[in-house]
Amino acid sequence: MSKQSYIRKKTGLTDRISRIFLLIALVVIALIFQIIQPRFLMMNNVMNLLATSSIIGVLTLGNMILMAAGKMSFSIGAQCTVIGAVFGKFLASETSNNLFLGFVIAIIASIAIGLFLSFFTVKLGVPTFVCTLAFATIVDGCTQLLNDGTTLYSPYWPEKFNLMQERIGGVLPMAVVTFFVLAIIIHIIYEKTRFGRHLYAVGSNPTAANNSGINVAKFRVCAFVISSVLCGCAGMLAASYNNSVSLTMGSELMLPAIAATMLSATFLQIGKYNVPGCVLASILMIVIQNGVVSAGYPIYVKDIVQGILLTISVAIIAIIKEDGLPSVKLES
Repeated sequence: MSKQSYIRKKTGLTDRISRIFLLIALVVIALIFQIIQPRFLMMNNVMNLLATSSIIGVLTLGNMILMAAGKMSFSIGAQCTVIGAVFGKFLASETSNNLFLGFVIAIIASIAIGLFLSFFTVKLGVPTFVCTLAFATIVDGCTQLLNDGTTLYSPYWPEKFNLMQERIGGVLPMAVVTFFVLAIIIHIIYEKTRFGRHLYAVGSNPTAANNSGINVAKFRVCAFVISSVLCGCAGMLAASYNNSVSLTMGSELMLPAIAATMLSATFLQIGKYNVPGCVLASILMIVIQNGVVSAGYPIYVKDIVQGILLTISVAIIAIIKEDGLPSVKLES
């Protein structure tokens, strides 16, 4: 075998391994925690891990759509919390026990948030970083108002309010089923439709996309709306699964969701945010969190491990893909 052939073969193997780095990391870390805590991979705990990761997973999908369009929001956590609060508050009286109506109102509120943010960032050109951060602050205040400054819970919630806790066949949580259904829908839209291809083009090179006849502004507005709806779904899912809405619910999920989105770009399609990667990365974030707690380590160890993984993933993208990730604009 010639030296050139050996190098190509070695490079090809490295590339293939890099494309499944996320899956390898998930398996290895889960096995490590299983060794430390022998009950870690018991069926009941695995189902709890999947259910918890479903909440951050839906939020990650919302963030992925926005980042794929070249934008980034620092209000996804706040949106998650406030929509969960809207959903819970509407159903918190004896007279308003229509679960479907509560869902519709929450979705309408999510769409309104998406349109509001896109109007200022896309239409008026307000810096995305400033706009979303300011909006998050406003929304956090609104959430405290809705929750009366404490965790929201009501004995008047409908019987099916905690539907996401129920398990199909006594095993698979409804939260997991909901997450996977949403993930499949977003995957089909993003990978198999013209809308998804144009959205990716807008995020990768907006100038080239505009020159080819794609309405960049329209697609970014759509991205904000879809993202907000998914953030709202994450809020409702969390409220239903936890049977409450805490004031810090979304803020605790925001950074892991952003990290999971970045990690997704190392799975299968190096440098491209993708749904299968988001699913695996979301599960990985929760495996690390749950494993650290169950093993008795300080909670900050979770942040260290997640940070190391994120650094490695970005390095993989930089090494393998010359043009890196689709650019994310914070300033406009």
